[in-house]
Amino acid sequence: MDPVLLALSQLTQPMSMVLLVAGVLLGLVIGILPGLGPPIAITIALPFTFYLEPVPSLVLSLAIYSAAVYGGSISAIATVQDGHKMFKDGRGGEALGFSLTGSVIGGLFSTVCLALIAPLLAEIAVKFGPREFLAICVFGLVVVVRVAGENLFKGLLIGGIGIFLTTWGLDEMNGTERYTFGTYHLYEGIPFVPFLVGVFALSELLISAEKAWQPVSFDQRALAVKLPGLRALSQRKDLLLRSSIIGTIIGIIPGEGAAIGAFFSYAEAKRRSPTPEKFGTGIPEGVVAPETANNATVGGALVPTLTLGVPGSPAAAVLLGAFLIQGLAPGPRLFAERSDLTYAIFLGLFLINIVIIFVGLLIIRFAARLVVVPTTIIVPIVMLLCFVGTFSVSNSLFNVGVMLCAGLFGYIVRKLGCSIAPLSIGFVLGPMLELSLRQSMVISDGSAATFFTSPIALGVYAVLAISIFWSPVSSAIKNRLEQ
Repeated sequence: MDPVLLALSQLTQPMSMVLLVAGVLLGLVIGILPGLGPPIAITIALPFTFYLEPVPSLVLSLAIYSAAVYGGSISAIATVQDGHKMFKDGRGGEALGFSLTGSVIGGLFSTVCLALIAPLLAEIAVKFGPREFLAICVFGLVVVVRVAGENLFKGLLIGGIGIFLTTWGLDEMNGTERYTFGTYHLYEGIPFVPFLVGVFALSELLISAEKAWQPVSFDQRALAVKLPGLRALSQRKDLLLRSSIIGTIIGIIPGEGAAIGAFFSYAEAKRRSPTPEKFGTGIPEGVVAPETANNATVGGALVPTLTLGVPGSPAAAVLLGAFLIQGLAPGPRLFAERSDLTYAIFLGLFLINIVIIFVGLLIIRFAARLVVVPTTIIVPIVMLLCFVGTFSVSNSLFNVGVMLCAGLFGYIVRKLGCSIAPLSIGFVLGPMLELSLRQSMVISDGSAATFFTSPIALGVYAVLAISIFWSPVSSAIKNRLEQ
């Protein structure tokens, strides 16, 4: 119980509690703002975590992550999706109540799953060697590429560029200079935080600046939150449980993210409903299913992130930056060497979801006004935060230059119709991929057969093959049977 008590003492420090509430507020605000989201929310705060201790830093990042995922439902109910129908019928408060309750239940469920699954997976991962970590990296990259868009070639190319960018700097194994271009600023490679700030936040701001702002008008009285009673929740207990499970599982799969969990849960709820034709017309189930799964992906995404160092989503990839800033390497050793920190994460997530209830009830009606803020105001403010935060990391204009270059590159990638998810995941997993690949080759004296001699690695490759070929094979069989 010593690590648990130590974690509690660190969480209950005034600074940790203040940052927890501040993180929920900041995440909620950024989640509501159109065009922004969890990765950008964490990215904006990332430079400021340099000056914090590990527990307050991670609590702030996790609070922003969870609240930003939930915050997106507020603007969705006010503007689009199934909850908009309820809003137009004067039932916006009811929709917000179901959204808040479902989000918290999904978040708490996935937190419990994280606390149960992560330590067990970490015990297995302790036995991992270079071959196993290589298999995990390949699995994460390929899955991200597959879900990143329709064009597989573009996804592979963007992911490959992300990996290539991690090779800049001094070679860790022999000290050779690689793509330093004669400047000492690149000896340690491309700075992690400025790159992510540019790719996620700055590129999104440039895209948002191009869009014409569409004024949104709504009746604020329809946004008075009405929490559902126990009877209403009891009638939907199966839906809440199923959506929580779906969201957690989707979150565990590297690269899937909250959006896929929400859509999958919505589709499954509609498929199982005795009245599927009512979905989209303004029924509570159409809000409960996606919003519950939405927040359930948060805890799920942290399972591979904490135990294997493989981010479960783009937002989790940015969250890895908070660990690296504190000199922490997510993986099985984290559970053995800093068990107090892992318990602080579990307990912190639990507290964050509780705080979201109270903060949501207090400020939703006022925070929803942010939906009507024009992009001409949002973009300059967020851009200023990006510049200030990036410069404050090391008081270096070079970092600002990296952020600008990364932002322009991310903007070009988006304009070409590509997702930046493979780029960010490739940049995060690149060092682990290169190191495990080279170590495997050294151990086997250059024989590629070593990649397939590990039972764990073979299992990972088998699951990857099934995930790739299952859909086309099943479709082909179905078409053949129909003929």
